[in-house]
Amino acid sequence: MISAKVLAPDDWPVWRELRLRALADSPWAFGSTLAEVLTRDTEEHWRAGVSAPMVSFVVETDDGPVGMARLMFPERASSLPELISVWVAPEARRTGASRALIAACVDHLAAHHPMTRLRLAVVETNLPARRLYESCGFGVIGRNPDDDTELLMERRAAPMDQQSVELPTELVARYRAVDRERVGTPTLDTPAHLDRLTELIGREGMRTPIDLAFNEQFATIDGNHRIAVARRLGLATVPVHLTRRPEHPRPGHGRDLDPADLRVLEAALASSSVLDPDRAGRGTGIVA
Repeated sequence: MISAKVLAPDDWPVWRELRLRALADSPWAFGSTLAEVLTRDTEEHWRAGVSAPMVSFVVETDDGPVGMARLMFPERASSLPELISVWVAPEARRTGASRALIAACVDHLAAHHPMTRLRLAVVETNLPARRLYESCGFGVIGRNPDDDTELLMERRAAPMDQQSVELPTELVARYRAVDRERVGTPTLDTPAHLDRLTELIGREGMRTPIDLAFNEQFATIDGNHRIAVARRLGLATVPVHLTRRPEHPRPGHGRDLDPADLRVLEAALASSSVLDPDRAGRGTGIVA
């Protein structure tokens, strides 16, 4: 059984154990080193890591805690919450534990901050992590201005299993930030990756919906690779997760919204499932 849950301040020993293990296992993935953290090895320090404004999560198997993650909420209302400190033990990878952990974080945000989005930074060359985030609905929005080796990814604040709607491929494609058929960096866009994705979607269909967030002024999508493949395959429609996005701040990759498209999106959003706060935490019991 795999499950994930929020940690309380009194759970700081669990967080400490996972954090120290993560720093020893993947030192390149964190902003602090094991040596630096050990200089702050006090109960006060570890309690702060599992106390507001942080929301900390742990994923467990029958053998005990095997992974951790945190939601960090910004001081400025104009900034987005961030998913940070994500780590899963090597023996629990590829078991569903990573997805259960991320689902718990996303579902928690959806219940408590449904009108926002979730951002994370990932090392560009860490392909396994990027593929995991993509499968959980995150899309690349650009490079991290604070670290050129990292990419920024975002997804909507809505339950991981939110109902999708079918929309015309060409409508969705109007709001893509880039054309992924035009190959960019060797790790971000490659012909081989698009070929593999084309084969997979052609065989199994598009299992990960595209994320389209909109308001009356503009729209954004996460799923530029999938749109490229849909057009390559000649798909008339694609599955889409719809959410409303605040008008401010406007992201650089936002595209002006066509009034006719707005009417289509409003009707589609009304027909899709309504976010129910009682669904929060569904990701805390995922088995995969």
